[in-house]
Formats: sequence, structure tokens, C-alpha cells
Amino acid sequence: MDTTPPLPIAEEFRTDMHAERNLSATQAHQVLLYCALDAACVPMGPNALQAIGRVAELDYATVETVIGWIKSAGTGRY
Repeated sequence: MDTTPPLPIAEEFRTDMHAERNLSATQAHQVLLYCALDAACVPMGPNALQAIGRVAELDYATVETVIGWIKSAGTGRY
């Protein structure tokens, strides 16, 4: 069972994202991963974008763990 919290989409972006009200779990995971990587100042190349897409397909608990690793690496604390 996926426990991904719903992320609302601003009305002006819904058409571009082909979404109705909330993001799908995979889309929400992608947003969360992008935000975590951006906050950690990780550059986004083509391979990184592909990896984000693959990781985003995993369950929320796994994605949340990966985001925790990114945050820890960004602060230098492990």
C-alpha cells in the first residue's frame, strides 16, 4: 500500500503536467526527489534525471529513505 502524501498542483500547472487534482505517487516522488537534490546543490545531468525517474517508481518508504540520505549527505552528517 502506497502512503505517499498527496501533493496539490497549482491550477496553472495542471495542464502542462497532464494531472487533474493531485500528483500520482510517482510524480509526487519525483517532486520530492528534485527538491531534496536541489536543496543539496546536486547537479542534474541526463543520467541523474533518469535515476530520479527510476527511484520515483519505488514505494514511498524507500523514496523517503533516499531523501534522508540526500539530506544527510548535504549536511555532511551521516
